[in-house]
Amino acid sequence: MIRNRGFSDPIRRTREMDEIEFTKYTDIRKAQLLSGAMTDTDLVDKIRKDFYMSHTDVNYKNLDKIWMVVGPKIEQNAGLAQFTLDYHGAESKYFFPWLKAVYTSPSEALEMSYGAGRDLNGTWVERTDTDDPIEGFVCDDPTFVYNRERQMYVADLVTTLQKKATVTSPSKVVDLGAGRLAWARWHGFKFDPSRQKIIACDKDSTIAPEKLFAYPLEELGITYKICDMTTALTDTDCANADLIMLGGVASYVPMEVFTQKIIPAAWSLLRNGGAFFFDLQADCPYLRRSMSIFDWPEMYFYGTAAETIAVVEKIRKELWQKGLKFGAEYTLDTYNAVPSSVMTLFTKL
Repeated sequence: MIRNRGFSDPIRRTREMDEIEFTKYTDIRKAQLLSGAMTDTDLVDKIRKDFYMSHTDVNYKNLDKIWMVVGPKIEQNAGLAQFTLDYHGAESKYFFPWLKAVYTSPSEALEMSYGAGRDLNGTWVERTDTDDPIEGFVCDDPTFVYNRERQMYVADLVTTLQKKATVTSPSKVVDLGAGRLAWARWHGFKFDPSRQKIIACDKDSTIAPEKLFAYPLEELGITYKICDMTTALTDTDCANADLIMLGGVASYVPMEVFTQKIIPAAWSLLRNGGAFFFDLQADCPYLRRSMSIFDWPEMYFYGTAAETIAVVEKIRKELWQKGLKFGAEYTLDTYNAVPSSVMTLFTKL
């Protein structure tokens, strides 16, 4: 099931973005927080007028419902207001619905990495209009670029495992932050349920697992569990895993908890030679902007990519002394000027 609609090269972007394109909005937000002022009313009024005038073909009540959520955010966040103005977000069919998804379902919001999302009527589309103002944001924004790279990376990990497996000895993959299984849906991954079992877990109750694929999940070898990570890590169904994945989640967990609870639990679920994939986000202007103006959940940062690797290496050595021996492989995202993340593969020794 290849679903690279519009993304034959899923990393391709139309231009490189300068750092000022991110710091500009965080600086505006910082200044506003220091002053305690609301966003300039003329700017808010302009955005509101642009929104309603640009979408006269949409039911007015639908526009009202969206503005009731997004309008107050713009009134309170001048950085978001300026971004909306600069990127013509009010004229887009998809930008405001995407903002709503950020507040309600990050896994849905990340689908915009591939140009998939809801329009102003709430209808789900697999590919936004290429002439929509949001198109450049989808193709070029580093957070979206990295998400596509990460999903490609884990799709390759799972594919490699599948090729090594046999019918008598199938591989088991456990995805602890599965979301909408983008790695299995957008990058040409081919299921083989006779040689590979996939257990997907996520706490996002807005996900409808049965609607993710054109075939029933059992025919693809997928078991989907709506549960939090703590529950999944104690689930016996996840035991004897060849690969455990925790994509895009580790940076929201305090390092102390990650080190003392999550990694040891993953160790106990892995077979010898099995691998634990996770990524940590580095301190960079892209992510600072997303948290500052899009209300993306706060992350724990450990410095630059190099400093983040040093932190993880220290943890790995401490775990080694406790008998939890892992080999480690680190991969930086390679498509952004400043690496935003460190992809880590711990192999159980």
